[in-house]
Amino acid sequence: MIPAAARGTTTVSARAVAKIAQQAATETPNAVGTVRGTATVRGQRAEVSVRLGLPWPAELGRRAGEVQRHVASRTGELTGLSVRVARLRVVRLQRPAGGTVVFEKTTAPAARGRRVPRRWWSARPTPVVVTALLGASAAGLLTADMASVHLFGNAPAAWRTGLVDRLATTSPAAGSVTVAAAAMAVAGLWLLLLACTPGLRKRHVVAGFGAGRSIALDRAAVASVVRDRVLDADGVDFVRVRVGRRRVRVRADLAFGDRATAREQAGAAARDALADCRLNRPLRVRLRLRTTSTWDPTPPAPAPAPAPVPVPGPGPVPAGGAEPEESP
Repeated sequence: MIPAAARGTTTVSARAVAKIAQQAATETPNAVGTVRGTATVRGQRAEVSVRLGLPWPAELGRRAGEVQRHVASRTGELTGLSVRVARLRVVRLQRPAGGTVVFEKTTAPAARGRRVPRRWWSARPTPVVVTALLGASAAGLLTADMASVHLFGNAPAAWRTGLVDRLATTSPAAGSVTVAAAAMAVAGLWLLLLACTPGLRKRHVVAGFGAGRSIALDRAAVASVVRDRVLDADGVDFVRVRVGRRRVRVRADLAFGDRATAREQAGAAARDALADCRLNRPLRVRLRLRTTSTWDPTPPAPAPAPAPVPVPGPGPVPAGGAEPEESP
């Protein structure tokens, strides 16, 4: 019999773990729309990030936490790995087609471990890849030419000798040298700026979760929540919402009713919607309300209740208590 140590091992790829995590997220009633996932596998541990939509109206923090826990447990059960859902990104909010979602006020889970991040940090893959490819290409060409000269006795490449001669005869004060130095300085400052800033400006972190397990809402999702709440105000006909880093700009059109009352209701609805999102960094509301060309300052009168329809009863009964007989 082959000993256990020599029977081989089973390796689950990161792509398979991501697919399993996507399927696990769709098993929960909280996930709506298309689900996308990424995974990183290191030995017996896997770190998963999921992007999905959530139903609305609902308590986003609680439902997102339920999705995270289910994805972690289900993926770990199917793969045999220790799975941690590090990030869950909510890209859209969707109302159910067949009914309404019950909105429950719950307390967000307490943060554990490190401090909750104000924003997610971006991996910056594109600048890193471009810089690495340029540096590796230049170093590879120079190394190959020098190896060809010293190991095989070949003549130096024309581009290297020409570059050396040009550098030897060019003054440091020349315009080309100044332009090249300025370009390299700008590129270096740009890389330093990318390294020192978090990025991912269009995502707002939800409060109540630690740094190891965080949830973020896209600006489009926050805007849809605010838009739906403001549209419920009396007389509001059209709403446009723009979500920034520190404030939410709301532009609404009023079709009828009092402007002061409508402004108060719309502002309160926008602030309540942001409070329900439970963002780690509260946003200020800036409301602009304007009347339409057909604005009526008086609210529409309620429709009168329909009059009851009389039900026809039996005819008069003659004396003697007997109903008249019909003639044949």
